[in-house]
Amino acid sequence: PEHWVYQEVKKLSAALGALGCDIVTGGGPGLMQAANEGAQEASKDHDVKNFGIRVELPFEQSVNPFVEQAFEHQTFFTRLHQFVLMSDAFVVVPGGIGTVLESMMIWQLLQVRQLHDTPLIFVGPMWRGLVEWASAQMLRPGFELASPGDMQIPRCVDTAEEAIVIIREHQARWKAAQAAQAVKG
Repeated sequence: PEHWVYQEVKKLSAALGALGCDIVTGGGPGLMQAANEGAQEASKDHDVKNFGIRVELPFEQSVNPFVEQAFEHQTFFTRLHQFVLMSDAFVVVPGGIGTVLESMMIWQLLQVRQLHDTPLIFVGPMWRGLVEWASAQMLRPGFELASPGDMQIPRCVDTAEEAIVIIREHQARWKAAQAAQAVKG
């Protein structure tokens, strides 16, 4: 909790909660806990739900103390499926192999249009390198494994504030579409 990244994730989550966004994490320690803690702070003034989607592991068995409602899964596959079903945007902060795996699955679902108009935002410098690697390797002339548009799907930002701007813009478009749909009736 003393690390500056923990504090940034906590502030990011609180700001998203202030926009009315529910927060969904893996429910574990570290930066997941930071996000859930930020959501709990936001819930004091806003109607924000705070979820943890867990997977059974031989280590890391307890849900962090800031999770309001926890879901338990036997496999990473069902856990990721629940993440997809519950989420309208994906904000990815620094993480390990599991975070990379989950992020790549979301990227692929957006690529093949099984998810539509869903922001995938990578926050922090570690992710820009991943997208640069994917572009360099998958768009090689004569051996293209993806399209240039696929590399535009994730939005790489350096700060939590930049991620909030993207979410705020997406939320405004969504609300305008909902209002237009209501008028059409």
